[in-house]
Amino acid sequence: MDKLKVFLTVHKQSFPFSGEKRKMTVILIVLLLLIVAGGFITFQKFTSSGGVAEEIDISFDPEGAYALLLPRRDGNALILNLKRTASYDEISYELAYTSLPDTTTVSGIKVTDEEGSVSGSIDRGVSGTIDTKDKKGEYEQEILFGSCSKNVCKYDKGVENGTLSLKIRKGKKTYKMITQWHLQKVDVALGVLNSLDSHFSYKVADERGDLSVVGFSIISDLTGVPKLPSSKAVSGKVYALNIPVAKELPTGVVTVELSENPSSDAKIYRYNSSENKWEELETKIDGSKLQTTANGAGIFAVLTSK
Repeated sequence: MDKLKVFLTVHKQSFPFSGEKRKMTVILIVLLLLIVAGGFITFQKFTSSGGVAEEIDISFDPEGAYALLLPRRDGNALILNLKRTASYDEISYELAYTSLPDTTTVSGIKVTDEEGSVSGSIDRGVSGTIDTKDKKGEYEQEILFGSCSKNVCKYDKGVENGTLSLKIRKGKKTYKMITQWHLQKVDVALGVLNSLDSHFSYKVADERGDLSVVGFSIISDLTGVPKLPSSKAVSGKVYALNIPVAKELPTGVVTVELSENPSSDAKIYRYNSSENKWEELETKIDGSKLQTTANGAGIFAVLTSK
């Protein structure tokens, strides 16, 4: 304001007005200066608070954050388990999927479209944020397929496939990751669990009767992995096969199909979370397909030498 007074004093003769016109001109100049100053301060606050953020799409980063999905025992919810998150300032998620209407039959007959799928599928979505104040390396949250009010829940029907979109911010950079998942009620007769892209399967040959107590399974592809052995690199997608907590999956045959033939040293590995290490599994290679036997659920990856 002192500079403004000096300016007006020095240039007093520059205003060819007198009386009320001169006062009005001074007021307009002051208002203009205040508006410019206010706009500059607002812009500084906006940029310093991360208002202008660069968004980066990540399909896979072996050392980055990733999400594991586990089905709840009744299949009406997923448990979201985020890993390697300590360095991030903000985390949000969106779970997208389709469900069936409450009534999918007419006179006892299931209503289908021309392609044979149940007609009337409904697009659903659940979004939320994770409280990251504690800067923990791992977060867990339950996500319902539906809604609850006054202890009464209404669940979506026929949920099988969907995507999980994660946005995690670090400073002025926001990283976006998308995970595909396939929720499956275990079919004891078939004994086969598949990924959404059909490039991963787990087939139980024996002890199929034990599948009846498993209930549900979910297979998802991962955007990151637990720490790899120093001499190994990932080839193709990494898949996580999970079942409800405290359930056990019988031994099965794992098949992974790659987009091209792997190198001769490629092996399927399973991550042993209890021992915090990757276990090499005896692997057969047939063209672009790799096959092995595993003794339960977990994270599976094809690893090759660097």
